[in-house]
Amino acid sequence: MDILDAAGRCGLTPKKMANTKGGEYRCACPYCGGDPGRSDRFLLWPVERGGRGAFWCRQCNKSGDTVQLLVDHCGYSFRDAFQATGREATLNYRPSRYRPATNSPCASYVFEPRVCEAPAEIWQTRAAKFIENAHQALLENKTMMSYLAGRGLDHQAVVGFRLGWFEGENGRNCMFRPRQAWGLSKIKNEKTGRDKMLWIPRGLVIPKFKQGKPERIRIRRPDEDLKTEKDVRYYVLPGSGQSVMGHNPKRQAFVVVEAELDGMMIARHAGSLVGTVGLGSAGVKPDSSAFYILKKALRILVALDYDRAGKMAWKWWKENFSSAKLWPVPMGKDPGEAFKMGLDIKEWIKQGLPPVLTMAEDERYVPPKGMYPIQELKYLLNRYPVQIEATEQTAKILYDPGFQNRSIRQRIHDLFFKDDEVHWFLRMYHPDKVINGKNCEVILKED
Repeated sequence: MDILDAAGRCGLTPKKMANTKGGEYRCACPYCGGDPGRSDRFLLWPVERGGRGAFWCRQCNKSGDTVQLLVDHCGYSFRDAFQATGREATLNYRPSRYRPATNSPCASYVFEPRVCEAPAEIWQTRAAKFIENAHQALLENKTMMSYLAGRGLDHQAVVGFRLGWFEGENGRNCMFRPRQAWGLSKIKNEKTGRDKMLWIPRGLVIPKFKQGKPERIRIRRPDEDLKTEKDVRYYVLPGSGQSVMGHNPKRQAFVVVEAELDGMMIARHAGSLVGTVGLGSAGVKPDSSAFYILKKALRILVALDYDRAGKMAWKWWKENFSSAKLWPVPMGKDPGEAFKMGLDIKEWIKQGLPPVLTMAEDERYVPPKGMYPIQELKYLLNRYPVQIEATEQTAKILYDPGFQNRSIRQRIHDLFFKDDEVHWFLRMYHPDKVINGKNCEVILKED
């Protein structure tokens, strides 16, 4: 979680105003509210303080980093705030410095998802080349391909998601490039006075695309490269977009997970049933595009990691989405670990969905024996989310958007349109314009 994610968690909606210090965002101050009518007093810099982020209010002079903001205005404890930002608490950060505010101005905020900007065009060009080279390297790396297969991402998934592997260069486990070469602003090293270089570490390359163009590069670093408390497992390449990763946005149901690799795995094994949202961290909230897609969902299965951060994040999902359902994996701490332990991912997801969303997976429909056509039609309309609009002028079958069982759809179509007697009576003599399983019996009584 970076400082922009933390701001969204607090209900703030910072907007990018400049490229100063790697990107400057502004919004109303959650501490003092700022001047009446002004919403640009509170400044945020996501890449400051070594990537920890920084904020400062020009009105009340309050300042701090991501941890400070989470504790003061999002209800996090000292320890949970560090965990949410992917950092470990050290002796330099004492709990006494991070105490929750007793009267938080953000308590009355209504969550508004932030709009995420696309990376600079030059960044996208550089990223596309880097992703392609890393992808080819991964396909030749049997060890990493085996590792991914163990997480449910086979060769087809690796190719489909354009996953990659970056080994570093010149015998080092990383590479350095001028920031300007990637379209990033200059940042001076305070100690040396020289321009900082863009650091790209070794690891599994997890790209995110939007409309076919690279939007983010996240690198999962290997264990052997994590030697100190400051070394992060997941490194987001500076200049990347901040929107959450999602797959199959046109589905009627979604599974929300923390790890983007878990989201990819679910999309690979159950993409016919659900879309996925990979947050990157339990405390991250969906950006505007993902938020409004999720608002339309019939079911959201919240499958965050089975730990304290995941449990705490569930409260927010429950409050903001009426269709949200807590759905942790029955074994392990996350879907990736559960897959390794033998969990049938598709079956686990099916059990959390309402019948209307799983009927497309049912076996082919076999008409019951001994029923007249109108009786069978009543039976089907009772059982499935389908209605018929029938008048002298209209003849239309109304299917629920999530109902995709082709066999049953075809049978209802045939019963209504191809049986002359049923079609005639429903259009000319039925008292209701819209017919369903309950009022279809009117015809049966008249018979």
